Amino acid sequence: MNPREKEYEFCPTCKAELARKTIDDISRLVCPNCSFIFWNNPKPVASMLLENEGKVLLIKRSNEPLKDYWCLPGGYVNYGEEPTDAAIREAKEETDLDVKIEGLAGVYMIDNDPRGINIDIIYLGKILGGNLKLNEEASEANYFDPDNLPNLIAYRHREAIEDGFPPSRE
Repeated sequence: MNPREKEYEFCPTCKAELARKTIDDISRLVCPNCSFIFWNNPKPVASMLLENEGKVLLIKRSNEPLKDYWCLPGGYVNYGEEPTDAAIREAKEETDLDVKIEGLAGVYMIDNDPRGINIDIIYLGKILGGNLKLNEEASEANYFDPDNLPNLIAYRHREAIEDGFPPSRE
């Protein structure tokens, strides 16, 4: 069972008690009264793989989960927001850098987040300007050689760096 399912005992539509029902070979929470189904879909996340002089920018998380782990700048995609816009917004919020998207690094399922399963859309980005300045979500930021990354890297960002950074790397 996904941790997010623990939040639901009653239907958010009609307040009836939810029951388990197998749909497409998966046990789901379903309302017997109004037929609401809790699909428990993964949440979309957008991150930026940013390069500066051959090094990748990582920030150190200052909040749980995975406090003190390094990660790419990124975060949840808001309802109605394009993933590309979310990646640019999150990079600006977390680093104060102006960035643009140059391509897609990869899409990764994140199943080691205690908040639930996420789909991380990681974009290759270019820094256009600004001065690196952290917000409250990060305690540090640093540029790392992709062949000498820190041990504690959150989610699947190490794999994303190895897969897509820099694009011309052999």
